[in-house]
Amino acid sequence: MAADTDVPSTSTVPTESVSAVARRTLVVRPLTEQVRTEVQSGRSVLVVGDAGVGKTHLVTAALAHLWIGTPTSPMPTVVSVSGATSPAGIPLGALEPLLGDVAISSLGSFARAVDALAHSLHARSRGGPVILRVEDAHLLDRASSQALAWMVQQHEVQLVATARSSAVSQSPWLELWKDDVVERIDVPPFTLAEVRQWLVGELGGQVSLDTVRRVWSETSGNVFHLGEVVGALQQQGDAWVWVGGAPPGRRLLDVVAHDMSRLSGDARVALEIAALVCPVSLSVLLDLVSRPVVEELSRVGLVSMSPRLTVAGEGDVTVDLAHALYAEAVRSGVPRARRREVLERVAGLANSGHRSGAALVRSVALALDCDLAVEPGRLDAAVDAAFELQQPDTATRILTAALRQTQPGTLRRATLAMQRADAWWHLDDAGRASRDLTDVVDVLWETARPDGPTVRLMVAATALRARIAYHRDGDLDQSLVPFDIAARWIFERGGEHSARGLQELESARLTRLGYGGRPRLDDALTVLLDSSAGSAAVPLAAPTIVGLAQSGRFADAAHLAARSAQLAAAHHDQYRWGRGEVAVAAFLTTLWSGDVSTAERVVDSLDQERDAAVDWVAVHVTRGLIGVARGSWLQAHTDLHAASARRGHTDLGGVAVYNLAAEALAAAATGDATTARTLLAQHADVTARAMAGVDGEVQLLRADTLAWLRDPRAVDEARALALWARERGLLRVELEALHRSADRRRPGTRPRGVNPEVLRRVRELTPLVDGPRAAAIVRHVEAQAAGDDDLVRIAERDLNRCGLWLPPVETIVSLTRREQEIASLAAGGLTSRAIASRLTLSVRTVDSHLARVFAKTGVHSREGLSAVLR
Repeated sequence: MAADTDVPSTSTVPTESVSAVARRTLVVRPLTEQVRTEVQSGRSVLVVGDAGVGKTHLVTAALAHLWIGTPTSPMPTVVSVSGATSPAGIPLGALEPLLGDVAISSLGSFARAVDALAHSLHARSRGGPVILRVEDAHLLDRASSQALAWMVQQHEVQLVATARSSAVSQSPWLELWKDDVVERIDVPPFTLAEVRQWLVGELGGQVSLDTVRRVWSETSGNVFHLGEVVGALQQQGDAWVWVGGAPPGRRLLDVVAHDMSRLSGDARVALEIAALVCPVSLSVLLDLVSRPVVEELSRVGLVSMSPRLTVAGEGDVTVDLAHALYAEAVRSGVPRARRREVLERVAGLANSGHRSGAALVRSVALALDCDLAVEPGRLDAAVDAAFELQQPDTATRILTAALRQTQPGTLRRATLAMQRADAWWHLDDAGRASRDLTDVVDVLWETARPDGPTVRLMVAATALRARIAYHRDGDLDQSLVPFDIAARWIFERGGEHSARGLQELESARLTRLGYGGRPRLDDALTVLLDSSAGSAAVPLAAPTIVGLAQSGRFADAAHLAARSAQLAAAHHDQYRWGRGEVAVAAFLTTLWSGDVSTAERVVDSLDQERDAAVDWVAVHVTRGLIGVARGSWLQAHTDLHAASARRGHTDLGGVAVYNLAAEALAAAATGDATTARTLLAQHADVTARAMAGVDGEVQLLRADTLAWLRDPRAVDEARALALWARERGLLRVELEALHRSADRRRPGTRPRGVNPEVLRRVRELTPLVDGPRAAAIVRHVEAQAAGDDDLVRIAERDLNRCGLWLPPVETIVSLTRREQEIASLAAGGLTSRAIASRLTLSVRTVDSHLARVFAKTGVHSREGLSAVLR
């Protein structure tokens, strides 16, 4: 692609006029300074990377504000040429703008061409050094490349060139960097973090984590292609979310047309074929096109060739297009009949299926779009890959096409319909999911002698029907009715598979009870701790881990989480969501126990997960919860708000209601009372149907929010929550609620003691709820009961370390939201450097805010500040 070239083909530009800000958002990368340093030292530089990774932008930024020698030396002049604009087949064509009238006379004389080029550059020097900037050096004609290489070797010119990765293995560029004549700097695609930074800067707002992941997956971090996919994003509130794939834009189509115009006729045909079949074995591709045209495509950087080992241990080469979006743009211009012809030819070749992940999904979707049959195993693998890529929309597209080719009333059709129902559910389309499930059950009900897989299909369909019913009506007992119907079917028709089928159905029933807030922990543990527990037990793990934690059994929850992680990994092919569910449950358990550092590491491991089907919206919520636990209220509010925008209020995974409650707390703690009250009102309209197992935690967050808002209902709600939790055996929730209900002190009054009944019950719960946070809560209540302010302050700092931040009793009248946040962290014992790191600020900025806080509050130390904030 010629996407890297944004500058004129020939220009004489003083360095100070080269803008460091490109037309689109630039992400500052360490490579920029590396290029600048090499150029300032007088070295020539070859910047290498695939098309669209940002080589041109990087060089533009590096050459901005450049000086060579000393800061008082004359500014260098940058002279730019481009291989992309050179006339094809004309020697020295790329350098013709510099050679001028002597270009024709220079033909055939290498010496005259070099002399003319040196003279031209010297004339443009303006008394200072000259840098020759060459864009798309891989497209230079051979004569131009050799002339430039000779001048660099003789130190006649300082060169800063960009080139495709394919060019550095060719002469003369290979010799230049191998002989250390030029410094080679490789530009990789954007990392996930850089993609997020680019999106936030480009869109001017927060972007949900699952959207960042989807964009990264679609673009592979390619800067040029990032600009192509922003059309698939939509703003909801003030956060941006992914709403669906966008067709190739005009800019990308123009780039494709430009690139294809430079190819031979055979190479253009080969590029279209490659766009349809790649990645593919070189041996297979050579059955379709000739080797010279493959080499031509590789030479100009449109395809890559990488060695690999076959299953038999033999060497092979995989050929792929430079980028998936580029391939999509090429495919859009290939007529459907031509697509079908090519795909049919590939289907008949041996060893043509070397695909996985996104490549497999794409190839299967292309075949189905052309009404070609796809082998069942390959189709199922593509559906699994679509789910793991967080693309249920793609899964429904594939499955809908496959269902059109499947005979009605067959078990295969029921299997495909079950997978599509799962995909519809994850797209928040419960209506279509229910219709597919009805078809599944109708087919199964007509099966006289079901085998093992058919019985498991009935269990899966029943579990999803119950989940949809509970989400729709919120009636847990009514949602369990499908289990009774399925149990009769399995008992009457299952034969030798009845016993196993009924066990798996019971696991599914226990799972629904756990998510519905009525866990049967002993029964669930019997299933999960059984050494023969299979894939059917994996969905039961997450609600059971959460149930143990809410009951105060954190050690048991941690043990089960570790065991269940292994179980989920072992059965990943049967239940794709297991690893992600167990990881999120383990995070909640660790966070509630008060081990914030370990919880943070769990979030980091989730963020780096690539091979599991993870609910990325839930992961975004975990980031916000870490912010709450660290007292980083502004960052917590930002993350939780972005997650809310993506999830909406559908609450499919039990996330929305929890997220709203946590966001309300973060808003209240930052001083945004209006937003906090609005969120509380929204929260009241959302039922914790999908995961009522966290309802106690949600109510606790609500009570904490009211406390930060200085709402007198806070204590009453905490007392009511303590009774509610005690009735349900949620001892950890009860302990937390009792702590909030303790009458610490009221504004404008003298300290008051703790209710004796509350103190007695807290002491009873002490040996029953484990974890550092529970211990810190008990110490805090005991200190308040003793009326010892010093012990209370010490205990409050322990609570801070365990993720609990209590609101100050006295109203801080004049502090800004940022000042309140920094003051709270400082009062919690954090140094300025620690606060700066947590809030992504400079130490000087933190100290500046603290100085204003001290001036406003009339204190001169963190200890004094702590007393004021209390």
